Amino acid sequence: MNKALLLGSALALIIAAPVQAATKVPAIALIPLQPTVSTNFSGGDQVQKLITSPSGIFLIGTVESTTSPLVTSPSLGSSDGFISALNSLGAKLWELRLGTSGDDVATAGCIDASGTIWVAGSSAVAASSSTPAPGLNRLTIWQISAGGLLENTFTKDLTDIDIPTSIALKGANFIIQGASNKRGLPGFAVSLTPLGKIGTVKNNAAAVASSPQIFNATSVAYSWQSYITSKTITGVTGLPTNQKTLVLVKRAPKVKTMKAIYSIAGTPLSLQYQSGIGVVELTQGAGTYYLTIIHTK
Repeated sequence: MNKALLLGSALALIIAAPVQAATKVPAIALIPLQPTVSTNFSGGDQVQKLITSPSGIFLIGTVESTTSPLVTSPSLGSSDGFISALNSLGAKLWELRLGTSGDDVATAGCIDASGTIWVAGSSAVAASSSTPAPGLNRLTIWQISAGGLLENTFTKDLTDIDIPTSIALKGANFIIQGASNKRGLPGFAVSLTPLGKIGTVKNNAAAVASSPQIFNATSVAYSWQSYITSKTITGVTGLPTNQKTLVLVKRAPKVKTMKAIYSIAGTPLSLQYQSGIGVVELTQGAGTYYLTIIHTK
């Protein structure tokens, strides 16, 4: 067959073929979310840690007042550590103050395989039976049942002020790490056995890591990312420009396609996914803390 004829036929087929219009991705509207829980804290009250388990959501911190609906039990001393347990809807299940008649802080926590909660913090060492010392020189770990009963309190008096920032089970024992006021050695680590024996504190030169700017979590079907932005995001409508906004982005992980984007009150402190509950974000606002729960797969 004539080559020119073949070429002409091919061109005719191409010209006759219908033109496929480029697929336009629909814009995604920013969805404002109201906090599920507000602590209504005041003064020096702080939430230091968010931990979750299939049985609930737990907030750990320090209070000096009784103004929060999350901590209503009578004060133990000048400042108290606390833990508040919430269900998947954010309703309070129970709360527990932790400490002595002096100053106490709760700054870290974890949950073991049995559901027992371990809260780490520091307490003031009493100079006498009635006068607490000014410094938090006593490392304190509280062992709490899943139902909110204080089972044990383990302590170790220290030369320096060491404030825990994390406690985690590694192997057979727990490892507690944190910040120290020891000159030239701003970090520390110490072990704790499940029976409550606290090892020798080892100070180190590693400073406590600063809070991240971007928080990530992964659920069964989606990946989540939380951060503050003041810029426009391609494909998103309703996002204020030149204004700092905390956004939570929901994506399909395999194709990285944005499925939804939310605006949340406050600045981010922690973002977690818990099977049976959903995505849980802890944020801080003016004089209070917020907990926002999104039920998802």
